[in-house]
Amino acid sequence: MLVDISVILPTARENFPIIEEPELHMLEITINSLMKQTFTDFEMIVVDALHDTREFPFDKVTFPVKHVPVNPNHRFWLERKRWNVCGALNTGILNAEGELIVRIDDCSEFEKTFLEDIWKVYENGLWLQAMHIRFLGGKPARFDAKYREKGYEAKYSITSEPKDRFNMLKKMYGEDGIIRDTRYPIVVESGGKMIAPYQWMYGYSVFTLEAALKTNGFDELFDGDKSQEDQDFGSRLELAGYKDLLLLDVDHQVIEHEHIPISEELISRDQKPIKCNYAIFLLNRRKRRWRANSDNLTKEDLEYIRLESLKPPCSPKPDFYDENCEGELWKLWASNQPIFDLREERLDI
Repeated sequence: MLVDISVILPTARENFPIIEEPELHMLEITINSLMKQTFTDFEMIVVDALHDTREFPFDKVTFPVKHVPVNPNHRFWLERKRWNVCGALNTGILNAEGELIVRIDDCSEFEKTFLEDIWKVYENGLWLQAMHIRFLGGKPARFDAKYREKGYEAKYSITSEPKDRFNMLKKMYGEDGIIRDTRYPIVVESGGKMIAPYQWMYGYSVFTLEAALKTNGFDELFDGDKSQEDQDFGSRLELAGYKDLLLLDVDHQVIEHEHIPISEELISRDQKPIKCNYAIFLLNRRKRRWRANSDNLTKEDLEYIRLESLKPPCSPKPDFYDENCEGELWKLWASNQPIFDLREERLDI
């Protein structure tokens, strides 16, 4: 390996999306904190859905950066203005040269020992995942009147009724509570550190390049919609033998600055979901399918996903999915299942 760590940042966000800080470039705050890291044997891979129009001085960054578009073999749904998270992450894996992969999000900020702490834990046999705390206007966000007006979850949640959103968020964070990772209080109750279950792999996650290649990356069947793709990855890693490796520590946190959604010019928000990604997650668990993107779903598999999508917990209300998973969009998804081998594709990078 050429470096110890590959930091992968998938992004589709415009340059200045941070709420109440309109002059702060979303990459500036992230890259500046990475330039201050005490651990220096790393590279960064920015997988950018807006690659051709991105404005940022990558030539001034003091560590190796690869700024790449989503790979042509992994952007089927992006070209149809739908979510393409797995394709972006798999593009990052294709370009990674580190032994360990650290997946991060945009609009984020890190302590100077962020990577050093991850590497030390890795040397002791575990993968240190990070939890987030939200900032609004340069300080910790709280569930207060300001957050109700401007906060991402309060303002842009897909739940249709604002009252439902506020009740849900109040239950999660408490009145005037800090907006932070929902795993945090559980880790606190466990003594400040704990080995996390596989379904807790999401957000700022850590795994080895070899594990990603063995499982053939993120399951691109999840693309077209967005949810649970990272939890499914954790599930398949566990099925493949990578068990009890995820460490959570209350002292290992990331600042995530509140931001506006991705532009509708890139990802259309008025389209109904194609299918329920939780149903794919369940199917992969049932069939112990730990290697993704390697074989087509059977007719029985497709019917299982369709039926699960149309009932709770997948379906919160009637007609939630596009044409009840029977129309042209469903057929497009079912007839364009991803088949590839990341290990072989890397030979051509």
